[in-house]
Amino acid sequence: MQATPVALPIARPELTRDMFALAGYLFRAANVGTFNAIAELDLSFTQIKALCALEADGEERSVKALGESLGVSLPAVSRAVDGLFERGLVGREEAAEDRRMKRVRLTAAGRKVPQALNDARLSALAELMGSLGEEEAQALQHALEMILERRPDIAAYRPTGKETDR
Repeated sequence: MQATPVALPIARPELTRDMFALAGYLFRAANVGTFNAIAELDLSFTQIKALCALEADGEERSVKALGESLGVSLPAVSRAVDGLFERGLVGREEAAEDRRMKRVRLTAAGRKVPQALNDARLSALAELMGSLGEEEAQALQHALEMILERRPDIAAYRPTGKETDR
């Protein structure tokens, strides 16, 4: 039985360094708005992580499963969920199969928190995209289209709707 050859990535050091510079700039530019949005929310880091985790897969979870996915203890995630519930950002109910288990889901208000963070990040991107010349913008658009077509795992992060209309 022969092993299937695996295509090794081609080293592209200059492209890698340039992409790193771009990503670094974008992270820093986006962080300013994101950190300002986080400060305005007056939520703990664990609470923000919980809201983003619930939004990411769009499904309700048990408090225990949520804590495990965040890497925090059950008491810590329980306190975080209690605070989110009091503010109307999550709904919480007993699981039908085991009343000791609580299931958590985002409310409409809770969905707005990850959206506000994404809006802050997108605004930094929109500023950079607006500074490009027409030829640069078209070249970048073409390169991104090819990557996203080949990599649906990356394309899945593409925002939809009004948040990109800047």
